[in-house]
Amino acid sequence: MVFGNKTYFIVDALDTDRVNLVNGKHQEWELRVAYDNKYVYGDFNHDGLKDAAVIIVENTGGNQDWYTLAFLINDGKGLTHKATIFLDDRAVINYLHVKNSKVFIDMYVHQEGDCMAGPTKRVRELYSYPGPNIFAEREENGTIAEIDPHELNSKAWNKINPGA
Repeated sequence: MVFGNKTYFIVDALDTDRVNLVNGKHQEWELRVAYDNKYVYGDFNHDGLKDAAVIIVENTGGNQDWYTLAFLINDGKGLTHKATIFLDDRAVINYLHVKNSKVFIDMYVHQEGDCMAGPTKRVRELYSYPGPNIFAEREENGTIAEIDPHELNSKAWNKINPGA
């Protein structure tokens, strides 16, 4: 469970937290994070080293479980969490694999009229590594939109990008 014992950045509108998963989980007052036991290896930043992409589930309070695609980039010393793409609240991930240095995900996401617990729209999409220190979200049409750093508070942004 190598990916279940790693450090990940968790971003919400209020703050950014660095969490250490132990045996696939991290839990505190209003923050639950879990490794979903789904991963692929590939060279996502095209440097010749084996990187990884994993599914992480984040809950920062309330009833939403955000499924995210976390890119762990190999710096020659190990794998480090460098970027995240938010997929959907309570997405159902069927499988993922690598295609042309991108992550292919077959999953169910919410569409208009779905109850929160039951996404019914099946999508099959390719996700590229968006670059270091990027936090992005999947748009309804399947495109990726980078989260505007000004929407995060300055404390959160400075944790991700020290000195920026």
